[in-house]
Amino acid sequence: MKPSHIAAIILVAALLSLTTIVRLLGDWFWFTAVGYESVFLTVLITSIIIGLIAFTVFFGFSYGNAVFAARTAARGRSMPKTRLTEVALIAGIAGFFAALSAAGSWETILKFVHQTSFSTPDPIFSLDVGFYLFSLPFYSLLVSFFLGLFIFATLLSALSFLLQAMKIRIREGRTPYFVVDAAEEFDWMGFLKQFLPHLNILLFLIFAALAERLWLARFDLLFSPSGAVFGAGYTDVNVTLTVLTILTFVAFAIGIGFLVNEKFKRVDIIKYGILAFMGIAIAGLIASGVMQALVVEPDESNLERPYLDYNIRNTLAAYGLDEARERIFPVNYSLTADDIRANNATVGNIRLWDWRPLKTTYEQLQLFRTYYTFNDVDVDRYMLDGMYKEVLISPREMDSRNLPVQAQTWVNRHLVYTHGYGAVMNPVDIVSAGGLPSFYLKDIPPTSDYIRLDEPRIYFGESTTDYAVIRTSTDELDYPAGERNIYTTYEGTGGVALSDVIRKFVYASRFGSIELLVSGSLEPDSRILLHRSIKDRVRTIAPFMSYDPDPYIVIADNRLFWILDAYVTSDRYPYSEPVQVQSISARPLNYIRNSVKVVIDAYNGDVTYYVVEPGDPLTRTYRKMFPELFRDFDEMPGELREHIRYPQGIFEIQAFLYATYHMNDPRVFYNREDQWVFPDEVYRGSRQPMEPYYIIMKLPGEQTEEFILMLPFTPRGKENMIGWMAARSDPTHYGELIVYQFSKQELTYGPMQIEARIDQDTEISQDITLWSQSGSSVLRGNTLIIPIENSIIYVEPLYLEATEKGTLPQLQRVIVAYNDRLTMQETLADALDVIFGEGAGTGTGEETTPPITAGDAEKLAKIAELYDRAQRALAGGDLGLYQRYIDEIGSVVSG
Repeated sequence: MKPSHIAAIILVAALLSLTTIVRLLGDWFWFTAVGYESVFLTVLITSIIIGLIAFTVFFGFSYGNAVFAARTAARGRSMPKTRLTEVALIAGIAGFFAALSAAGSWETILKFVHQTSFSTPDPIFSLDVGFYLFSLPFYSLLVSFFLGLFIFATLLSALSFLLQAMKIRIREGRTPYFVVDAAEEFDWMGFLKQFLPHLNILLFLIFAALAERLWLARFDLLFSPSGAVFGAGYTDVNVTLTVLTILTFVAFAIGIGFLVNEKFKRVDIIKYGILAFMGIAIAGLIASGVMQALVVEPDESNLERPYLDYNIRNTLAAYGLDEARERIFPVNYSLTADDIRANNATVGNIRLWDWRPLKTTYEQLQLFRTYYTFNDVDVDRYMLDGMYKEVLISPREMDSRNLPVQAQTWVNRHLVYTHGYGAVMNPVDIVSAGGLPSFYLKDIPPTSDYIRLDEPRIYFGESTTDYAVIRTSTDELDYPAGERNIYTTYEGTGGVALSDVIRKFVYASRFGSIELLVSGSLEPDSRILLHRSIKDRVRTIAPFMSYDPDPYIVIADNRLFWILDAYVTSDRYPYSEPVQVQSISARPLNYIRNSVKVVIDAYNGDVTYYVVEPGDPLTRTYRKMFPELFRDFDEMPGELREHIRYPQGIFEIQAFLYATYHMNDPRVFYNREDQWVFPDEVYRGSRQPMEPYYIIMKLPGEQTEEFILMLPFTPRGKENMIGWMAARSDPTHYGELIVYQFSKQELTYGPMQIEARIDQDTEISQDITLWSQSGSSVLRGNTLIIPIENSIIYVEPLYLEATEKGTLPQLQRVIVAYNDRLTMQETLADALDVIFGEGAGTGTGEETTPPITAGDAEKLAKIAELYDRAQRALAGGDLGLYQRYIDEIGSVVSG
């Protein structure tokens, strides 16, 4: 090899090494700062050890065999050193990539080492489920590694032998093997005779590894997607399993044939063995097809019955649905005004505010500056003034990308506009004058008569994607105050110290930001805040878990925290139906548990993982892998425990599967006789699937109200309601699933049937038409199904939104349906009075004052006018004028 080539290789290797070192240093500094260096070291050291072992084995075996083949070809002659160097380089490059691949499998290996038994056998091989989650992936990894190694070593050895033999022939003045010369016919048999003993050993190893892969493929049948259900079916168990077993022994026998071939010199035995292998494989495919078409399909419901049962039982177990309790909900329509008043805690928490139009209202009334954003509106509950209240809450985050183009400087994005400020909260049931929300928490600085917030700053959130450098000589914007700004300096514990040039270089290299090296704003105690997006933050610490797409903000201990639900998932639970949920996992999964609650301090960025399901075997395995990462749920502060909620992500998966898998009789399941689906609802004039929703209510048979997540079901192809699923969120009963089923002999209205009744009501449809013709669009909110006692109440809020840009959605009317009665009134209390009699709505939304007076209409018109002016000022780049109009809007709202 030429010196220039060697120099180029060394240069590339040096650059790669430097890049890797810089990346690892940056990660080490950060993991140390957040207190999880043990997690970083566990992954790093495990990966290095695995990579070194893989490289040593791969390089040593392939290079050793290649050298042995070359020496065989040389027959005692000396070999050129350059040839050995080239072979070593090829083996080294292949070994490097093999090591990279193996090192990336650190999770598979650690789970194998720390595996936990499920104490549940599979129905075919009677092996513990843990074998499929922990052992089988490891064994498959090993077999794939060695099969690839043996094939590569064989090819490299053959190439080494051929090149060495050619070199010797050329040196002896003879014709190279690849030149056709009539005067000297190539002796192929002579060539093979020399290499054959070595080749036989390598081929034995290849076929032995192939036999092991076929043996493991038998267990993979329990994940077969063919047949009546997911998992091994009748044909798989009675034909495919037998074929794979036979092929395993045939492949191993062929390998033995290669091994003994040197002694018996019977190449035909190997030839016939390979032909037999191919013949059995083809015959197996044909037999499987014939069995399925001629035997199974004509009698599928009977022959597949035991396998249907396996699929039902294992799917329910894998998704935690085997512990769901089923109850009968005997619907009657005997509610009275006294019953409504007795359930005031439920009725007083009916969510009249749909988060979608509410987000628009938040943005227009509480944003104040263009660089703030409300990323989402979340549902939670608080004990306020002795009342258990359901609220909607959204943090006011910083998004420096919304700064005007001329303000998009490095200093502004990373040193000045560093954090969001405060949050907005309103009760779900109360409407102020003009159909606007009544705020429990609002404004900058935050003001509230109900809740205390001493530390409103948000340095870590959903929209904080930029890194921030704090404690610099440049003041951070704290919050706007009229025509001026208030500035601050970060006093928290978060971030990595930029205390020396090495750290500055590391992060300057990572972000391609020379300013981190040369900026005069940095001080000796400056720190850099990294991974400020909470989803990125938790995934960086624990990438082996999946995360719910909807983190939510919580006020506890007078400061802001994020709570994010973490899942342990797998796609290796035998006979469990897989689902694809891109928002949770990039790959299909067939096992999931919401075992961990992650709490992130919005100011300091501290991340804590609390285990809420310690008995789960997969969670226990992860705890053994990373003992310092997880904490017991009892260690979570009480104020935070009050705000845990059952996540919508896993609930939707469970409800989707339960809609089918509640049919635990294989015959009923096979025919899908009792298939349920999610109901539809109408939003913005379009029909769409109903989403699960949180509600405070008293479950049948319980004494007190609680915070639950619920979703109704309708029969497939029909609109009536057949039942509903509830997930309990309060700590005492957290995670319990209850399914309430209605009678199949009596009609219980579904959401779309209520929508149809609304459309058919003459008075309601006339009002909607009138509003639509007067320059407004009518927005129908969620259709909420509210179980009370043994009855069902349906509530749908109605919003008005002017067609002009920048208008505020107003809650204009509330529609309530009960049995055959339907009414639309200005308030929920009025609607309940109409349905159930005078006094039914007493105490419901007492602060509600939605009737629009002339003064209210004038106020709304003024707000809309000011908002339009503000938008025009913003479009023209006049930020001062924009802020003046926004301040005037605030004055109008508060006045």
